[in-house]
Amino acid sequence: MQVIVIFIVFLLAGCSLQGPNEVGKKSFDNEDYMILVALEQQRVGNKQSAMEMYKILYEKSKKLNYLIEATKISYSLKNSNEMKNLLEEGLKEAPNNKILKRLEIVYLVKEEKYKDAENKILELLKVDKSVKNLKIAGSIYFQKKSYDLALKYFESAYKEDNDENSLLNVIDIEYNYVDKKDEAIALLETHIRMQSCEINTCFKLIEIYGKEKNINGIISTYKKLYSRFKSEEYAKKVIELLVYTKNKKGAIKFLDESGYSQEMLLNIYVSSHDFKGAFKIAERLYKKTKNINYLGKMAIYEYELNKNKISKKVLKSVSKKFEKVVSKLHDPLYLNYYGYLLIEHDINIKKGIGLVQEALLKEPNSPFYLDSLAWGYYKLGRCKKAKVIMDKLIKNSTEKELIEHSIKIDKCVKGKSK
Repeated sequence: MQVIVIFIVFLLAGCSLQGPNEVGKKSFDNEDYMILVALEQQRVGNKQSAMEMYKILYEKSKKLNYLIEATKISYSLKNSNEMKNLLEEGLKEAPNNKILKRLEIVYLVKEEKYKDAENKILELLKVDKSVKNLKIAGSIYFQKKSYDLALKYFESAYKEDNDENSLLNVIDIEYNYVDKKDEAIALLETHIRMQSCEINTCFKLIEIYGKEKNINGIISTYKKLYSRFKSEEYAKKVIELLVYTKNKKGAIKFLDESGYSQEMLLNIYVSSHDFKGAFKIAERLYKKTKNINYLGKMAIYEYELNKNKISKKVLKSVSKKFEKVVSKLHDPLYLNYYGYLLIEHDINIKKGIGLVQEALLKEPNSPFYLDSLAWGYYKLGRCKKAKVIMDKLIKNSTEKELIEHSIKIDKCVKGKSK
């Protein structure tokens, strides 16, 4: 189990030094120049050189902050002997310096001298109950596998700073080490509700919900992440999980309320056969973008919405839309759809066949377009020609409408042969 607490971050983060421009308007002397060199060496990652420079600065000036910086760098270089020597020198000069005392504790932990580290931190806490020191104590007890004590100190730190990192320390121990899973979940949920859905906090809750197989909890947390950060990644996760749980109404509600991906909302309406909702979205997108493709979709959804009880008014409205679409956009889907409409409702069968044939030039093997063509020939009374096409299709199809067409065409052929 990964230890969340890397307490050295709290101790070594940042640099306590200031460049010469920050300490006053004085001309550069040798010390100023050396500070700049040390800072530059740190910036480019040349830690060894930076440490040596700080040691020289300390020897020249006896300013303790240079020795502290050198000590911090010695830790990051994993140079135990160097760190020990620097600490001894520093504590000899300033035995009550809190930073050096913390660094000494870090050194003891690094050397796995946990008992000594424990004694030192408890001594330090008597005079300084800062969040940093509380976290160090928690980390030491965690290393010693004294999880109840570690939890005690991390909880104290969290009460003081209400910080995400402090919270995650508490959650890690509660959930993984002291069998307080429910308390961990409740604390995470409360923090997110009262504070905010921070990245690490919310993903920790998602991780735990995953282990608990709480899909609704995962969805709820991703919604919070999207609400705060508006990231497409989080919105997609919400939709994927809602679709996975077959909660299409929930997906529609989320997309509608969040305003994310109207195209995705459109697709969900269509897959749910909610053509009224699909028409509204397509209309909204057409008005917004003037993309003729959405007008074609509006025509399809308007027809599908009314096809069981079609009126002349609706047919006129749909035809008008399709007429505009196919004059500008020679998409086989719309060509076939409009062509079939003209054929099925005996509006202009020859024109309908022409549109279907144009669609077949682009997709010659489409069973739907071939069915439309056969149906057009049937409507014109050319049943044998329709049957030739239909016989090829019916062998590999279970499509209800196609089978119905085939039966009627067969009857037509038999009737004409009598």
